[in-house]
Formats: sequence, structure tokens, C-alpha cells
Amino acid sequence: MEQGYVVVTSGKELALRLTAAGRTKPAAVVSWHPDQRDNRIDVEHIAREVGDLAEVFWLENGPESYAFGDSLPYGAHVFGNAARVYAEDLRWMADVHRSPLRMARDRRAAVRAAEDIIEDVLNLITVVPPKAPPVRTVPRRVRGTVKAFASAGSRAIVELGDGSCCTIQREHVSPPVRLDWMLALGQAVEGVLNDDDKTLDIKDLRTTPRLADLYRSGDLVLALAEQVSARSAKLTLYPGSSWTVEQTRVSSNPLDTVDSLVTEGEVVVARFLREHGAVVLSLLDVDDDAAVEEAPALLTGGTPWLLPGRHLTGQPASGRTFPAGGTGAPQVTAAVAAVPDGGSAATALPAPKASAALMTAQLQLEAERRKVAALQELVAAASQAGARLVSVQQELDALRAELDAEKQIAEAAGAALEDAADRLVRRQDELLGLRAYKRRTQQVLKRALAADSAGLFVTDEERLRHDVYLAWAKNVPACDKARLQLPSDWTAGPRFAASLYGFTEPGVVGKALKAAVEVLTGVAERNAAREIHALRTSGSGDAAQVARGDGAKCFRAAIEQNVASARRLHFWRLPDGTIELSRVVVHDDFKP
Repeated sequence: MEQGYVVVTSGKELALRLTAAGRTKPAAVVSWHPDQRDNRIDVEHIAREVGDLAEVFWLENGPESYAFGDSLPYGAHVFGNAARVYAEDLRWMADVHRSPLRMARDRRAAVRAAEDIIEDVLNLITVVPPKAPPVRTVPRRVRGTVKAFASAGSRAIVELGDGSCCTIQREHVSPPVRLDWMLALGQAVEGVLNDDDKTLDIKDLRTTPRLADLYRSGDLVLALAEQVSARSAKLTLYPGSSWTVEQTRVSSNPLDTVDSLVTEGEVVVARFLREHGAVVLSLLDVDDDAAVEEAPALLTGGTPWLLPGRHLTGQPASGRTFPAGGTGAPQVTAAVAAVPDGGSAATALPAPKASAALMTAQLQLEAERRKVAALQELVAAASQAGARLVSVQQELDALRAELDAEKQIAEAAGAALEDAADRLVRRQDELLGLRAYKRRTQQVLKRALAADSAGLFVTDEERLRHDVYLAWAKNVPACDKARLQLPSDWTAGPRFAASLYGFTEPGVVGKALKAAVEVLTGVAERNAAREIHALRTSGSGDAAQVARGDGAKCFRAAIEQNVASARRLHFWRLPDGTIELSRVVVHDDFKP
């Protein structure tokens, strides 16, 4: 076992193992070609993500891969740079389509194949086994309680059992996140004490989150906006787990820019999705009243590292969640302040630049101080100078009066600067709130537009007739309406209206109605994107088409492409050629 996966030395023995009854875990077999390095599938990434959920095998393309294929049912082998997941229930032996082959013809396909394999494993898991607690045998361990945070979250003050104190340093914690985002006041911690510098090493408390354990597709999650531009935002679920979210997944309005909706350093609520095995984050369809999954803790026994409403905007360089560069220790300030429970250390404003007036006053003060010092030395040396001493003393008094005036000017400039800083903090808070309000308003508006015909009709069937005609009027150009007329004899099955209006996501009803119009007018047959094909009784390619007793045959058309749970339209074609709309379903629903 290396890095959580097994290097295969006998292809035949591996095949016997996979085809034997009694396995309790799925198995992922990743093959690699010795002469093709660029497009190899990352077996270490797969092993880290699936953990104890599956067995992972690393098979070199060659004699052992040939022996592996010869010992399996036809079409169930792996070869070249490819991978496949074998379920423990052995149903794949009768139908190899249950175990799809994930090929990697180039580097991009290799990344996609790794994510597909992880998704294939997760789809086979119904109960996640509990994690065994890590065994620690580190000597000289001490226990203490977090009493305060210092230096903008880069230091934590810990009181030990004997009453002495020590510090935890952020740069020695992995990942190097603000300590007040990982620990709480009053929390008990344990680690190795360095008596020389009184620092506490808590690296053994580190816990590495795994997406497979944290979230399921469709969950609402917290994410930190690390980088924001006009076209995209980099959102981080936890350190080392970041994704770029394009503008189309932030706003449905193409005129919106991402930086007009999201603030760098803001903690946002995002929709976590898995599309074709790949993780996708979206800020669309986020409801204010929906439950949000708790962010993971980065230290054992620690607090969730992200909290709603606790943002990172306006932090000084030493107070960033992640250091700007390097791993050196930041300067520690003398002032140490405890952060109240529930409070945020992430709202301090960076020190503004001094104004020109203040800088001028400070330079003048320094010059006058030097003059006073020189005059004091002259007075001490000329204590016997008589009249000259009186003149010098008068000059000294005049300079002191001038110095007092300059001090008053500097104090006034400092007060004005503090007032400007307070105004800037308020404006930043207002901007953050306005951007969040804009995102929420867009979601409400889209839901309102999607339900514009609801409540206008007595029955859903009457509403459906109206909406289909309206979709035909909107989507068929005026010059084609005579040629592409909506047939008067189309019908809808008893479950169609309920299945159509049961979807609450913005835009789904409109897209489904557009697909229905294309089916009814015959346009869908010439539109390759609709992928019209017969609905068959099983997943086998030669299975019979689903049919009714009256001779009607069921067909399937695509409503959406390349989105999670893509919708499909099921419809019947009767012997006389008329169409009966059956149901709107998600991609994996094959009931007519």
C-alpha cells in the first residue's frame, strides 16, 4: 500500500479479487501507460478523496493489464491511461455499462477522469463509515485554555494548568489561517510546549477536510471570496480547496460584473454542485431562508473556520486569513486584546495614509525639537553670559510657543484623519451590504418571473394550454409561424402539468416549455441539441422501446445540457402521429 493505493503486481489475482463475492467496498482500478506521462490520471488525488470508502489499485499497462483483461468479462478491462470503478455487488459482470470506462486522452481529460472516478465511487456509497480517531504518541504534551488573541489573529494566548502562559503562532500552524478563525476563547487545546520561547505546537490538531464527507450536490455552503475580478471570483471552501466561479454562475444578467456583486474577502453562501464528477460552485438559486451547511473546522476540537457575516474585508496585511507571501513570523504588537464570543476580529480597518497636512506638521515638529535641544545646550554653556542669556531665553520661549501651535495643528489633523477613517469603515459596510442585497434581489426577481402565470387559472391544465401557446408565440419567429403552427390536437398526460410546475428553480419551466413547443412543431427532430431518442425498457442498447397498449411509443428529449440533474422531456407519439406530453424529469429518471 502506497499513498492509500495498491500497486498491482498480478493482474490475474486482481481480477479474481474483484469478481469474488463478499467484497464490502467498491474498487477503483487506475491504469497508466509508461510512455504517456502527460495524460496520466492522478491516482493519489483519487485515493485522498475516497479515503476508506473504496479500494484503489494502480495498474501498469503491459503484461499484467493484459492478464487482468483476460480474466474479466468482455469489455470490463482497463487499458492505457484510463480508470474504472467496480461495484462490490458484482452486477457490473452482467452489464459492463454499470461500470463506465473513464479515458484520459489528454491532460484535461485526465483531470476530468479523476473527478469522474471519485463521483462513481460516491454514487455507490450509501453509508459513510465513521472515521477512527488518530492515534497520537507525542511526548511532553501539555493542556491549556485559550484566553486571548493578539496581533490581528496571528497569536493566541494560552493559559496552562499551572497558571503560566504560552503562545500559539499562526505561522507554525498548518494551514496558516487566522487563529481566531480556528479557535475560540475558552477552548481547551493540547500540544507540545517549547520551554525556550514558550510557544505551543498544535500541529497534531490539524484536520484535513474532505469534500466527500462534507457536502452533497445541491447543498448551500459557506465560501470565502479570495479573489474577485469583473469576470470571475475565486471561492474557497477551505484552504487548498478553491474553485473559480465565472460570471454566468454569479448572475443571470450578462451586464452584471462579478465585482459589482461580490466583495473580495466576503464570506458568501454558494450552491455546491457536482457535474459529471467535477465540483462546481454557483451563486445562482441561493435562497435566504434555506439551511446552510456548517463550514469545516481546520483543527480538531476547533470552531468552523467560516461564519455567516464574518468577512475579511479591510484587514491589515498582518491580519489576513492567508499570508500574502512567505512563512516568516509577522511582527507582534505589544497590545493584546481578547475577542468577545461571537465577535469578529475581521472588521478592523487598515491604517489610512497620513494626510499632507499631518505629514507637514510632523516634519515641522521634528525640526523645532532639534532647535529647542540646540538652544538648551547653548543656555547650559552660556550660564555666565548675562544679557546674551536673556536673549536666548526669550528666543526659546518663542520657539516653545510656536511648537505648541504646531502641536495643536497636528492634533486637529489627526482628529480629521480618524473621522475620515470612521466614514470609510461605514461606507465599506454599506457597500458590502448593498452587494449582498443585490444578489438576493436578483434571486427573488427570477422566482417571481418564473411564476408569473401561477394563480391566474383554475386548473394547471388551463395554465399549461396558456403557457404552451405563449411559449410558441415567444420562441417561433413571426416569419415562421405559418409554417410551424402549433397543432390543435396535442394533448398532455395526467402527470405532465404537475411535473412541469413542480420545478421551482428559475428558468426551468421556460426551458421545458420551449422544448415542448419544438417537439409539437417538429423542430426538435432537426435540432441535434434536443437529442431525441426512444425511451427504452432498460439501459441496454438493444432493449425494446417503451410502448402502451394503444400503440403509442415513448420518446425522450433534452431540455438542458451540461448542468446538474439536467431535465428531460418524455412524450408519446400516437399511431396517428399526434403528440401527448408525458412528464418533465431529471436526467436519471427513466419512467415514462
